[in-house]
Amino acid sequence: MNNAGIYLHIPFCKTKCIYCDFYSVTNKDDSIEKFVTCLIKEIKLNKNRLSNFKYDTIFFGGGTPSVLTEKQLDKILNVLYQFYDINKDAEITLECNPGEINYEKLKYFRQIGVNRLSIGFQSFNEKNLKFLGRLHSSEQSISTFNHARRAGFNNINIDLIYDIPNQKLKDWKHDLFLGTSLQPEHISAYSLTVEKNTALHSMVKNRTIFMPSEELDKKMFLQTIRYLEDKKYLHYEISNFSKKNNKCKHNLHYWRLNPYLAFGPGAHGFDGEKRWWNKKSIDFYISKLENNNLPIESEEILTKKDSFNELIMNGLRLIEGAEIEKLNNYLDNDLIKYLEPYKKKWPYIKAGKKNLTIKKEGLLFTDEIIADLFQI
Repeated sequence: MNNAGIYLHIPFCKTKCIYCDFYSVTNKDDSIEKFVTCLIKEIKLNKNRLSNFKYDTIFFGGGTPSVLTEKQLDKILNVLYQFYDINKDAEITLECNPGEINYEKLKYFRQIGVNRLSIGFQSFNEKNLKFLGRLHSSEQSISTFNHARRAGFNNINIDLIYDIPNQKLKDWKHDLFLGTSLQPEHISAYSLTVEKNTALHSMVKNRTIFMPSEELDKKMFLQTIRYLEDKKYLHYEISNFSKKNNKCKHNLHYWRLNPYLAFGPGAHGFDGEKRWWNKKSIDFYISKLENNNLPIESEEILTKKDSFNELIMNGLRLIEGAEIEKLNNYLDNDLIKYLEPYKKKWPYIKAGKKNLTIKKEGLLFTDEIIADLFQI
């Protein structure tokens, strides 16, 4: 039986970070209990979708999933185990913000089955944290990490961001030094991206701030790889690094174009052929589910071209690459023939026995290579 993942979107936040384009709501704490009731109803209503799969990952994302009480999270997990075939050793991840979750809560979450924590450090620089709209301090980041260790978490990811306006190369190296000194099992290091409908986008558009040069962005990217590999982290995805066998199994489902269920407002699900998504509105979400209706906004069946492009887009972000057998399923011709026109421009593309990969020296050009390989 094939494995799939489950994603749950918990949209509540204390404040909106300037760069975040994920669906979230602030000042809605009074809706949390009603939301949880509706989330459980959505889980039950979808019990027959992907019923021929076992689930080896559960991911609580957001928003800020750690706003859930111990009782609420326990209730959600119990319903998932009741209605879906969850592996005994499933990876269960919960995202949290430093300073917003205490030791007692972390200990309880660990006891009820959460076995992977993803903590949004973003930076150790107080000025950068303030600029990004983060509410915590670097001291709170370290404190939350230590609480998590004491609570029994032995699989922790920390998120870090580089390419922040006015950030210097030495500042980023110091963040990497402090991050690795905690010895997390996993580090996600993202270049700050200017997404539409964010405060950051407005600031850049109005020229009140200026993003770092492309040259500095590339230097920071290469420094990240060198520094983390030197610290024995495996670079397995363009922005992700892990120790030993601690790759994020849930995200691997996305990158390998595997099926996954998704619950919560704005959540996207995929069954291998069809993609569907819920409307980005908590009021719509609650209203629909209170009347026993799913809050789906729309859905689409992926064409062969769509599937090929998605596998190229996600698979080539992985250092292991995209499966050639899967790619061939979506092509009329053989992949090797398809790649012929691109060989001269992109000598970094390598078709091995099983996977299509980008050579290490070509990782800087990943986005451009992916865009060129898309079927139009």
